[in-house]
Amino acid sequence: MFKRVSLLFLLLLLLAACSKDDPVIVKKGTKAADPNEEPELVEQKNKEDIDQFIEFALPDEKVMINLEMVPILNEYLYAMKDQEIAIEQMKMLKIDAIERDIYLLEFSCQKELCSYLLLDQSKENQAFLVADLAKAIQTKLSPDHSKILLQFNRETFLPVPLSDLVVIDLKNWQPVSLVNETNESKLLHFSWPIVTAEWLDDHTLTARIPTVTEPSANLLKNWQETGSKTTSIQFSIQQNE
Repeated sequence: MFKRVSLLFLLLLLLAACSKDDPVIVKKGTKAADPNEEPELVEQKNKEDIDQFIEFALPDEKVMINLEMVPILNEYLYAMKDQEIAIEQMKMLKIDAIERDIYLLEFSCQKELCSYLLLDQSKENQAFLVADLAKAIQTKLSPDHSKILLQFNRETFLPVPLSDLVVIDLKNWQPVSLVNETNESKLLHFSWPIVTAEWLDDHTLTARIPTVTEPSANLLKNWQETGSKTTSIQFSIQQNE
């Protein structure tokens, strides 16, 4: 099961890397939109063919995702028997960074676990698949707005969900690595529960995890029943080469 999921995740990452000259996100207007309006497929004719977009009504604007620029969504919708329902179930969150508008798209949900794309309105940046089979918990910009932290949880047989932290360098539009500076434990990639995560400064994160020797069902259940004490972990950011 997990091998199949890993292979699918790798395939989606490769698809996400595709980019062209047109922007991924197109703003349709800045007027207040009906928050109850569901996403829908929109077609626009040009001289040569028909372009397809998914239109979202956000609290202060309407935006459209150019499907040609996001192969993941094209592939996903092509595989769906009912594209209308698949689109209606999508959700879009706007993240207000200082120099750009960034959006987090939730799609392909199964039993409340979804896939997530990070999108930038700037046309030179492609979409990033930042999580698969997960649930978005929080998004936080660094103090200088140069990076964004995304926390995802995944429900398993354990009494507490497992977590992952993803950080994207917004200036260079690339993921960065997080180095555990506190101990040798491998805490990311849904290996441990993470109770909270915060920016300490522009280059450091601090997180709190359950104070247990390992994330087993018995130890986590006992942790829940005995005060839920947590341990502080510090992560430094390492740029990927």
